[in-house]
Amino acid sequence: MELLCGPERISCCDSGLVPGGTVQQTTVSSFLLDTYEVTVGRFRAFVEAGQGTQASVPEAGAGEHPKIPGSGWSDDWNHWFEADTAALKAALRCQLPTWTDEVGPNEELPMNCITWPEAFAFCVWDGGRLPTTAELIYAAVGGDEQREYPWGQGLDPSYASYDCRGDGSPAGECALSDILPVGSKPAGAGRWGHQDLSGGMEEFTRDWSGQAPVPCVDCAVLQRPPEGNYLRTRGGSYRQSEMYQRADRIGIYRSPGRYDPGYGVRCARTPPPAG
Repeated sequence: MELLCGPERISCCDSGLVPGGTVQQTTVSSFLLDTYEVTVGRFRAFVEAGQGTQASVPEAGAGEHPKIPGSGWSDDWNHWFEADTAALKAALRCQLPTWTDEVGPNEELPMNCITWPEAFAFCVWDGGRLPTTAELIYAAVGGDEQREYPWGQGLDPSYASYDCRGDGSPAGECALSDILPVGSKPAGAGRWGHQDLSGGMEEFTRDWSGQAPVPCVDCAVLQRPPEGNYLRTRGGSYRQSEMYQRADRIGIYRSPGRYDPGYGVRCARTPPPAG
């Protein structure tokens, strides 16, 4: 049975085209980007297929950006997975988890409490890849429109779930009820229809932390920084305040941490050949 999301009840697996372009010395080629963040229901299929564990790791090179050689999976990361499915399910129950061991009312919530390796492996299994930081920022700012927020100017709770205000409670009072089903804020859609590019979950990218090349042409930071396993994220989560919600906001995450229920993922994909 196909999972449906958002007020328009379209497939939770829907992807929308982001036409490529160049903005401020950063060029991205056209790519497909998931309309919604990965939901609990989608991630459940991945877990029940036995994926995301040391018993079923991605093949070396899987999930490579077609124009960024060396951006695929590395066997050096295999040890970051949980040992088996039982261990993975237990690990997914962190503080304020959206995951449940059985199908329930959370299936349309964004999947949280995942690690970067699990996000990478999910996107590979789902026929995609992790988006680069440049791609996610390009989509969030609306390309050459250079929006302050994915929807344009100004921020209030009608556009995004942030500052733990999703359930209408005062700012900072965080509860599971502050995590809303994906697509709950259609007024906050980006230029090309993508939902929850601010608020919801802070999203994993393919980049290690560090300075991206300038100019950047279909680029990603592929060299691990000397200080450790630090990677870039993009966007502000439902837990974070207004100052973190800008479309061009970049965060830092240390792999393979599972220490914040505000991390999630959406996958990128290569468009089919023209004609």
